[in-house]
Amino acid sequence: MTELTFAPVDIDGVLKIIPPTAPAVPLVFDSPHSGLTLPDFEHTVSDELVRVAADTHVDDLFGFAPSIGAPLLIAHFPRSFLDLNRSLKDVDLEMVEGKWPHPVRDSASARRGMGITWRYAWGDTPMYGRKLTVKELEDRIDTYWRPYHRELVRLLDETYAAFGKVYHVNCHSMPAIGHVLSPDPAGTVRKDIVVGDYEGVSSEPDFVKLVVETLEGFGYSVSLNVPFKGAELVSAYSSPGKNRHSIQIELNRKLYMDEDTREKIAGYDELKVNLARLGTVVRDYVMHKS
Repeated sequence: MTELTFAPVDIDGVLKIIPPTAPAVPLVFDSPHSGLTLPDFEHTVSDELVRVAADTHVDDLFGFAPSIGAPLLIAHFPRSFLDLNRSLKDVDLEMVEGKWPHPVRDSASARRGMGITWRYAWGDTPMYGRKLTVKELEDRIDTYWRPYHRELVRLLDETYAAFGKVYHVNCHSMPAIGHVLSPDPAGTVRKDIVVGDYEGVSSEPDFVKLVVETLEGFGYSVSLNVPFKGAELVSAYSSPGKNRHSIQIELNRKLYMDEDTREKIAGYDELKVNLARLGTVVRDYVMHKS
């Protein structure tokens, strides 16, 4: 095993990598949706509405990662501007002026208006007053999507090269109640935490079982793959047969913040402590798993 070190990375307005402060372990964490820094782009809604969909505070809640030996990759910009958890084929063609010259696929996310760029800021409120040009969308992808995915792949590959295995934790939050843009029916009351392994495809079962049971042991209600199984960042770079594992963790925002103001609430510190405890359990597992 070669010694593994990571340097800090900060691309203004795009992403940052916080390197481990403890000896490296075969873990990588990323928070693709917690960014609140608005790029300079034309939109017909308030800046605040652009930020509503963000996983506010998730980068801080999982901020323990470097202390257990894992790098933490964080996006700076809001997900409604560009959604990193989408494939390049998840383009909402209704948003594009003219012919999109790249491959697309039938995408449930894009049909809901939540493709690689969002049609709506939130609910049924349109984000834009016009369609995006092909060049605008291509430039947005090149500036924001590609660097994030490139850095995540690098972190995963370098970790895998050092340890012969890598465990990736993709970190998110979710509204307490299902809504018009979500895969579950509007009004659905959600569990405290959803763990996703892409319906059993993206990770070895023992790792998933450990995470679910540890969180349940802390007193949280936990759902597996319902309503979120994970998306591009979990599915694209995992291969359990090659010892490359990815899971997604969705935190119910009612546990830690006021969803209207996005201010922290009394439960914030308790959740943060419990997530750090989960991190220690996961670290011990991946270090001893053959």
